[in-house]
Amino acid sequence: MWRFLEDPQSSVFAAIFALLSVFFVFASVVGLILGSMPEFQADSSNAAAYHVMHVKNRPNDLGNKFGNNDEVAPNELLKDFVYKPTDSPNLALTILEYICIGWFTFEYLVRFIIYPRKRQFVKKTLNIIDLSTILPFYLEICLPLFGIESRLKEFTGAMLVVRVLRVLRMARVFKLARYSTSLQTFGHTLQSSITELSMLSMFLITGIVFFSTIMYYLEKDEPHTDFYSIPAGCWWCVVTMATVGYGDAKPVTTLGKLVATSTSICGIIVLAFPISMIVEKFATAQQRAIEDQQIQQESNTLKGKEEEEFKLLSVQTKDSSDMVEKSMEILEIVER
Repeated sequence: MWRFLEDPQSSVFAAIFALLSVFFVFASVVGLILGSMPEFQADSSNAAAYHVMHVKNRPNDLGNKFGNNDEVAPNELLKDFVYKPTDSPNLALTILEYICIGWFTFEYLVRFIIYPRKRQFVKKTLNIIDLSTILPFYLEICLPLFGIESRLKEFTGAMLVVRVLRVLRMARVFKLARYSTSLQTFGHTLQSSITELSMLSMFLITGIVFFSTIMYYLEKDEPHTDFYSIPAGCWWCVVTMATVGYGDAKPVTTLGKLVATSTSICGIIVLAFPISMIVEKFATAQQRAIEDQQIQQESNTLKGKEEEEFKLLSVQTKDSSDMVEKSMEILEIVER
């Protein structure tokens, strides 16, 4: 039974079970994504007002797209609008959530019941991920039953606890790692690359603090500067060293531009050395995973052959035992 749950290649029914699990993972993630949209709320009457509320400096988008300049003021569209958080999805998405959680709970309980060593089962990474996908749902249901949610509303910002529980539901996307060899290889690579990642983090932190401090003192006296503090400079430095470059903050002075150039070049150098080692470890882990998969397939083939030989041997043994019994009966008849 454990092989049926863990190895989709063991039988046709195991493959169907794995496909069902992957389907429910995708369905639950899609349901969570759609549940954040105003159009899929229980009350979707003000869906258009939600989009208008978030429009910034785009008055032409509110007018006629065929060239009519009669613009509609956002204040008129939002006259009777009362903002509510988009966390009350409609009935169809709620039912989908219940069905997916039911399947995840059933799968986790079956694995827990079948596994002989319960303590070792709870400590496994994939099982922790499975538990983290269903536990927030039940905690969110139990909070109102014990009156905890109503008490949390009395404290400023305490409702973030409930929202964090809802965010943790997205952990169910990591359930795909149980059925994806590539994701497991990626996890093993990260685990074996702790030294390289630590070195990369130290290099980045050192460069961020150094260049953001220099940039702050070079740009802080400029009018309308984007570097009004060292933390603001740290954000710019992270974006620059990671070679992203949003453009939301930029230097104005000549020395600042020279420092920005040095920051970008240093970012490329800092990222190059550890990443090359991580890529090498990923290739090694992938090759090892391919070899393990081939060994598993060969062992499954050998097991199948052994089972067939055992069945054939049992049939032959049964036939020989029948022949011995018949010969004994013949001897008894002859002796009489």
